[in-house]
Amino acid sequence: MLELDLQAVLKTVCPQVVMGVAPSGTKTPYITWQHIGGDPLIFLDNAQADKRNALIQINAYHSTGLAALQLLQVVQAALLASTAKFVARPLSEPIAAPDDADAVQGFLQTVSITGAR
Repeated sequence: MLELDLQAVLKTVCPQVVMGVAPSGTKTPYITWQHIGGDPLIFLDNAQADKRNALIQINAYHSTGLAALQLLQVVQAALLASTAKFVARPLSEPIAAPDDADAVQGFLQTVSITGAR
């Protein structure tokens, strides 16, 4: 399943990975991710493909903005290298994104991932 493969790859970069929002007070560094859409892969006969496409927003948080950016760059490299699990394509450059309380520095990036259904 695409989500399990994604979680496994992210954990190779950082042991703290959360789907959705991390609890308040989570120690840095950590990564969060969430679905923000995707393209359904359906054939002309309305059959579903054996793969799925998801747009995933990946957020990397660290003690400084620069450290968060560097963590996100390592995430991107790991995703691109994981061709045995899925195909990942960044759709944007990283965007500065502190956590909701402005207590932790972060960067986010949108990635299109096509992987197992």
